[in-house]
Amino acid sequence: MSTTRNSDLCRFFFAVDTDHYFVCNYCSARRKQLPSSGYANMISHLKDKHPGYVQDYTSHQSRQAGLLRTFGFVNPTASNMYRWIEWVVTRNMPLSEVDDPLTRGMSKLQPVCSKMPKRYMTLLVAAVEAKITAEMSGQYGYMYDASTFYLENYVALYAVYWYDDQMRQVLLAIAPMEEGDLTAPSSRKSARFSTYQSRRWHF
Repeated sequence: MSTTRNSDLCRFFFAVDTDHYFVCNYCSARRKQLPSSGYANMISHLKDKHPGYVQDYTSHQSRQAGLLRTFGFVNPTASNMYRWIEWVVTRNMPLSEVDDPLTRGMSKLQPVCSKMPKRYMTLLVAAVEAKITAEMSGQYGYMYDASTFYLENYVALYAVYWYDDQMRQVLLAIAPMEEGDLTAPSSRKSARFSTYQSRRWHF
């Protein structure tokens, strides 16, 4: 039987926050953990506040064991394209980055042209939209949230609904705020923003 590593437990039970802080997925408590000190602080929190964490993790892994991807049965072309899309999106780079000879030379992924990620991202958006629309067959609500990234403010529109006995908060759209976003004209613009997204998602 394989030994469960602290790194796996922490990645599963904690979400990355800012300034070396991590948020517990059980109770939303924040714990600071410096890279040089291992996982002691987070593991200590789990032991003190959530003594059944090992059993919960083991149970989750057992449920995942039946999935094909657990055994590596994933189409290599799809996996390669997913990794390229992940590389571009998470690092906020242009699609042309996949054509760069230096990027290709430093990556272990199979090279692709920039048209391919664009095509598959379009197909991926359609698939995700269809999945969310199917899940939102019952009652739902809207929720706005604001965020700041490199001194630029953004407003996000979420759909809130229950599915499979869990509350889902799904990001539908995000747009940069303009100065004066708290004024009446801006409120009307936000309303139009919501109306447009509602029509797009067939609400």
